[in-house]
Amino acid sequence: MVQLKYFGDSRDYFKYDLITHLLKNRVASNYVFVPMLTNHRVDAEGNKTPKYIDGKSRELLSFIEGCGTKSLEHWEAWLKPHVGSYVTVRPVNGVFFEDGARNKYWESFDAVIRTKNALIFVDPDTGLETGTPSYLRKRGREKYILNEEVAKLSQSLDSSSMLMIYQHLPNNKHIHKESVSKKIKQAVEASGCSSVLAYREDDLAFLFIAKSEALFSELRNQLESYHVNSGHVYKSMHYSPGK
Repeated sequence: MVQLKYFGDSRDYFKYDLITHLLKNRVASNYVFVPMLTNHRVDAEGNKTPKYIDGKSRELLSFIEGCGTKSLEHWEAWLKPHVGSYVTVRPVNGVFFEDGARNKYWESFDAVIRTKNALIFVDPDTGLETGTPSYLRKRGREKYILNEEVAKLSQSLDSSSMLMIYQHLPNNKHIHKESVSKKIKQAVEASGCSSVLAYREDDLAFLFIAKSEALFSELRNQLESYHVNSGHVYKSMHYSPGK
């Protein structure tokens, strides 16, 4: 999730437009939110105001503009009409992801990760771990989901459910596609699941992990539909080898 100060930015507009598309088209009946919310940091990162993009929801943009406060509870209000259940750990604005308390955090989410027929959205600051241990420490380990954590989540995942993981990409747009392909390979190796795909727009991608081939096929169809309809110029679909 990054931090509450970025609530409702351009990345939120993309992520929740995509999530809404998937839920409205019934890839899952339930929604599970794992925000990986981190504490406030003073940094130079930008908070980009969302702007309408052809093919995306004007209603969502109006909803974001009308929220008034920066609270993760707003997303439940937006998504609840489209799902049978909306599941997370509460208080949603007060459960923070800290490197020194990783095990405690995942233990608190153990039951909700096992929800059946669910789209389970895991929202780290940056995405899958990258680089050496010293690089991770320098960048802030709390910004990443570790390979071993992806493995545990995948083991707990019901065959009727899927994982969706936020993945930020390098600033260099010329290597975005290459970067997503590498992250798919990493996700396959970490999860032990061969059915992995990703959708990217600009420097942001979402990785999807599914155990069921039928679910993977339906997810693929809906993502390809979203890809076709999105008016974003820089976009791409990515699949694990053999898919």
